Amino acid sequence: MLFFFKGKVKSPAPVPPEQFFELAVKQVEILANYKKQGKILAGGIVAGGKGSYAIWDVDSIEELHKLISQMPMFPFSKIKIVPLVAYEHALESTKQMMASKK
Repeated sequence: MLFFFKGKVKSPAPVPPEQFFELAVKQVEILANYKKQGKILAGGIVAGGKGSYAIWDVDSIEELHKLISQMPMFPFSKIKIVPLVAYEHALESTKQMMASKK
């Protein structure tokens, strides 16, 4: 299942800057590892900002919730998740709708 993820750090973070940056490094390391595993298809950190975007490919929303909620920056983040339909499935269902209208 595909999900669009947008995470943005709430300002100000309720931890000292040194601790914030340590958590941020751990977070990016974890995200990079998920990308290597294929759980994240694409994504990155917002240039000049405090947040990230990603396209996750996981088995369920429950799996995504588990992975995201264990992230170091989770307590300090505002998160938006949008379920996505893969282009191939969208094309197939659109063609079926067209065929049923004939």
